[in-house]
Amino acid sequence: MIEHYLTKSDFKVARTCPTKLYYRKKGYPTLEDGDEQLSILADQGYLIEALARTLYPDGRWIGFSDDVESAAWDTMSALSENCTLFEATFISEGMLARVDILIKRGNILELIEIKSKGFNRQKNDDFIHNGQPNLFRAAKSSDNIQSEWRPYLEDAAFQTNILRQVFPDATIVPYLLMPDTSQPSHIDGLHRHFSLRSIQESNGDSIMPYATYTDEPRHIRRHPLMCRVNVREEVELLLPEVRRSAGEYLSSLHPSLRRVVTPPSTQCRSCEYRVMDGQLRGFHECWGEMADVTPHILDLYYVAQAGGKNSGLADKLIAQGKASILDVPIRSLTRRDGNMGEYARRQRMQIECARDNREWVSDELGPLLDSLTYPLHFVDFETCSPAIPHYRGMRPFEVIAFQWSCHTIESAGAQPQHHEWIQSADIYPNEAFVAALRQQLGDEGSILIWSKYEMTVLRAIRQQLVERGAEGSENALWIDRMLAGARIVDLNQVAIKHHLHPRAGGRTSLKVLADAVWQSNPGLRRRLPHYVEETKDGVASPYQALPPLLVGGRQITVSEGVGATVAYYKMMERIAANATLEAAQWRRLLHQYCELDTMAMVMVWWHWRELTGQVNQ
Repeated sequence: MIEHYLTKSDFKVARTCPTKLYYRKKGYPTLEDGDEQLSILADQGYLIEALARTLYPDGRWIGFSDDVESAAWDTMSALSENCTLFEATFISEGMLARVDILIKRGNILELIEIKSKGFNRQKNDDFIHNGQPNLFRAAKSSDNIQSEWRPYLEDAAFQTNILRQVFPDATIVPYLLMPDTSQPSHIDGLHRHFSLRSIQESNGDSIMPYATYTDEPRHIRRHPLMCRVNVREEVELLLPEVRRSAGEYLSSLHPSLRRVVTPPSTQCRSCEYRVMDGQLRGFHECWGEMADVTPHILDLYYVAQAGGKNSGLADKLIAQGKASILDVPIRSLTRRDGNMGEYARRQRMQIECARDNREWVSDELGPLLDSLTYPLHFVDFETCSPAIPHYRGMRPFEVIAFQWSCHTIESAGAQPQHHEWIQSADIYPNEAFVAALRQQLGDEGSILIWSKYEMTVLRAIRQQLVERGAEGSENALWIDRMLAGARIVDLNQVAIKHHLHPRAGGRTSLKVLADAVWQSNPGLRRRLPHYVEETKDGVASPYQALPPLLVGGRQITVSEGVGATVAYYKMMERIAANATLEAAQWRRLLHQYCELDTMAMVMVWWHWRELTGQVNQ
């Protein structure tokens, strides 16, 4: 028995960095380990799989057994005749494939990979009809594959390669089966028509989530929300590279597991093995002493994003064993013509502020704050975009706006007053969401947001109103005025252009910047003592100070966006089950989290006023 098979998941991880394959096989901890909230969101993917299986009523399970050799044997036995199999298992040359859906018809094997990624079938068909490439193709790519689709197509290519090895004389036809974002749901409350449970595998150690569709499947088959797309041409383009890479990864698994050395670079910024505690720390094995340098070069503004500014310079310094942003020579940020770009200017300011441990504000920040019109409305939305459309007329991944929070300051020197709206019934909420928001914001005063996401949500709801026959409604017209006017101010852009805090490094997310000003400005803590919590490491972030609540016999805290989405799903489940007390607890968790998000904006605004010499009363 082979100790380490190369699975599709292994291949996917190794494609991001070959060294991670060693850490994965050795069971090194990641930032996502034990994150129950992420696992709950992953359950949405199992619902998509259940929805996909309803399209194949003759399909049968091979099983969930972790005894892959037995599962592979059962698969081969089943393929002695025409059949449709779920989780068919194949082993070849040290590689392992578990195919979501496999259809055998004579000498033709249809390999169907279920993906929880939206695909607009109508748009794709229109492109092809007009002689344009399909949604998978990109003219600028060497192999003509769009980068956003490459991981999904490589998955199909990896599986196809194994099946061709097992069945060299068969015709393998690969497909992707995905939610069709051009198709509205004809079923109201579709998300309530699933049952999700966990099945223990044969070794008794691991749990496999498993979802089933509990309603009559003919309604889904009549109006399918999934589209099956033939990707044979794309797979053929990718197969040579997939075979070559799979061979390299296999050589690090057999005859014994070995660690492939990948030089540290700016690409390591988002590494899931960048775990700070514990004995097994993958990031530290790669970076050595450079891992703990502060302030770290990976935190330099915009250096590690796709096409990040001066990433090449940073990579050269890392190769030289230099991992501090203070190692970056300021002169290297200047262009040949002597000028400095917008990103480089902020990088320079970050380096200087880190070196001197000081804050920076531009000369324009004060006048910008003075130009805001009272009443000031600090606004934040909480939304989700479920793959399974919850309400009739909605498409997969369409936005549901389930909560808004607003702190309003009516006039100079006035105290912020909090207002909110939250979905309270499991019915389409977006129209009521906008109506309540319109009543609160009216047509006067500056509306302060953090990032342009709120504007994106309003545009999406505006389109939904059109499709629901409410194009000329007061809500729709109010959204038009909001988006066309100058009332909305993005405070994240203000932070990027006009302020830098050394504690925040190169980041400008609200939580990071609010924590930075909270730590450095004792006046804020005196004004908001209910968010103050002392720990052995000092003053906690205001988000860490949010109190847990007892829900279902467990202490639960919501302190970030993923947790808010999970809390919303849980609240809706309890509302549907008439569990009013537990639903109220989830509602309270959402309330205190979203309230803090808009108060955090007020904190930053207060701090900026002090920095620019304005008085906060």
